[in-house]
Amino acid sequence: MSSSDKFQLAMRRNPHLKAYIDTLLKSGFSTPTFYDQLSDDLKKQKIVNVIYPIGDPLFVHVYTPTKGTGYKKYVVVEPIKPSNEALAAVEKVFAKVISDYEIPQSPEEKAALVEKVLDKIIEPSTQPINYSKLKIKPSTKKVPVYTPEIPAVKYYMIRDKVQTGILEPFLRDPYLEDITCAGVGSMYVVHKVFGPVETNIKFESEEELDSFVLKLSEMIGKPVSHARPVVDASLPDGSRINIVFGKDVSKRGSNFTIRKFSKVPVSITQLIKWGTLDARIAAYLWILLNEGVSLFVCGETASGKTTTLNAICAFIKPTAKIVSIEDTPEVTMPHENWVPEITRETGSEGSSVTMFDLLKAALRQRPNYIIVGEIRGREGNIAFQAMQTGHPVLSTFHAASVERLIQRITSYPIEVPKTHIDNLNVVLIQSAVYDASGMLKRRVLSVNEIMGYDLVANTTIYLPIFTWDSVTDKFLFRGMGSSYLLEEKVAVRRGIPKRELKRIYDELDKRARFLELLVKNKVFNYYDVWNHIVETYFSGLDEVMAKLERGVLVAAKQA
Repeated sequence: MSSSDKFQLAMRRNPHLKAYIDTLLKSGFSTPTFYDQLSDDLKKQKIVNVIYPIGDPLFVHVYTPTKGTGYKKYVVVEPIKPSNEALAAVEKVFAKVISDYEIPQSPEEKAALVEKVLDKIIEPSTQPINYSKLKIKPSTKKVPVYTPEIPAVKYYMIRDKVQTGILEPFLRDPYLEDITCAGVGSMYVVHKVFGPVETNIKFESEEELDSFVLKLSEMIGKPVSHARPVVDASLPDGSRINIVFGKDVSKRGSNFTIRKFSKVPVSITQLIKWGTLDARIAAYLWILLNEGVSLFVCGETASGKTTTLNAICAFIKPTAKIVSIEDTPEVTMPHENWVPEITRETGSEGSSVTMFDLLKAALRQRPNYIIVGEIRGREGNIAFQAMQTGHPVLSTFHAASVERLIQRITSYPIEVPKTHIDNLNVVLIQSAVYDASGMLKRRVLSVNEIMGYDLVANTTIYLPIFTWDSVTDKFLFRGMGSSYLLEEKVAVRRGIPKRELKRIYDELDKRARFLELLVKNKVFNYYDVWNHIVETYFSGLDEVMAKLERGVLVAAKQA
C-alpha cells in the first residue's frame, strides 16, 4: 500500500484527521506528506511538512512556519473534544457506577475497565444532545451521547482519568527525547528528527497549570506542595520527570521537564549507525568490559550518557551478576542475574534509603559488576572503595573532560584521594554537538585510559586512546601498539607474551568487524544484538561471524 493510500485509509478511520486536513487546505496550506515511520533523511529537509501516526486516534503534524520564532511547529491531532457539559454528564454517571468495581493496578487494566463502564452507561443517540437541559438524577444509570461523539468521549475519559492527560500524546510519540513546560503558554519538545519544536499544547493560566501539576504529582506518588516544591520521579512509562511547583521558587510559576526513555534501550549497533561512536571503539569497550574494567561515561546534560551506558552493558558477560543502583530507573539490563535497586525518599532520615546505603549493601552481594545510574555525591567515595576491593563499577558522571572529572571526584563531597584515581580504568567523554546543517548529534569525543598518578608532577596520567575529529566526523585510534589496558591488563590476564601482543589488536579488529556485520545485516534491536553477542560465547566469534557474512542471523529472542 502506498503512502498516499495509507493516508486516505487513516482519514477514513479517523474523521478528526480528515477534518484537520480539510481545515489546513482551506487556509491555503499544502497537504502534508504522510509517513508510517520517520527516517533520518528528513533531518536534511529545510522546509518540513510531514504527518505521522503515534497510535490511533493520534497523529502528529510537524511543519516549518513561514514566520514566527524560528521553531518548527508540532501539532497533536486528537479527536475533536466534546463539550465540557457532555463530559461532565458522562462523568457524573461514571463516578456512581465505577464505585461498584474493584480498581485494578496496571494502567492497561484501568483503561480497559473505564472503557467497559463507559460502554455500560453510554446510550447512543442518533441526534445531538442538549446537555444544558439534561438532568442527571441519583438514580440515573444511562447517559445519552451523540453516536459520532462516543469515540471522542471514550478517548478523553481514558486520557484524563487513567493516563497522563495532555501529556499522553507526547509519551506515545517514539520520536521525542525531552518534553518541557516552562510555565504558562506553549509546551516545547525535543524531536529526534526535527530538533526543538514548539507544540500546540499549552496552558492558558497559572491556575490550570498548577492544578495539572498537582494532579500529575499525586498520580505518580510524589505529591508536590509549597512545603515540598521540587520533585524528581518516574512516570508510568519509565520517563523521568522533574517538577517545580509554584512561584515561590520559580518566577514563571510551576514548570516541569520530562526525559523520555525507550522501553527497549538503544543498541550499540544503532549508536554505530548514528555515528555516536564507531565499531572499533565499541569493540575496544567490549574487550574491556569482558575483563571487568571500571568505566565512567561522562558528559554534560543531554549528551546521551545513559543511552551509551545502556548500550555497552550488553558487552558484560552474560553469566555475570549485576547490581544496579539508581534514583530513578533508567538502566535496563538483558542479563538474567540482574538486581535492580532504587533509592527511597521519604523525608525522614531514618526510613529513607540513599544511593550511599544501597552501594554499601551492594558490596555484600558479591556482584561481578556494580552499575550506578549517576554519581553525584558521597556515594562516589564508596564506588571507588568498591573498585579497590575488586568490584568493577560502571556509572555516568556530569563532567565535560577528564580534568573536570578528576576535579569533581577529588573535591567535596566525593573526596577520593588523588592517588586512588587509577582504580577507575576508562573515562569516556561524550557530548551533544551540532553539525554543519545545525542538527544536533551525539558524539563520543574521547575514550581515555587512566594510567596512574604522578606524585612529582601532582597530576593524573591518562592516555586518549580514541579521539573524535570534528572536521571529518571520524574517530581516530591512537592506541595501536600503545594501549596500557590492552597490553598491561588484558594481555597479562590472558597470558599473552609481549612478543605476541599483536594478537590483542587483531582481536580488536575482529570484534569491530563483527559489529560492522551486525550493522550491515540491520541488527539494531537491543535484544537481537544481545542474542548475537551471547551466541559468540557458545559458538565462538568466528562461527557467528561466518554466519553473518552469509546473512544468517541468530534467532530472535523475546525481551
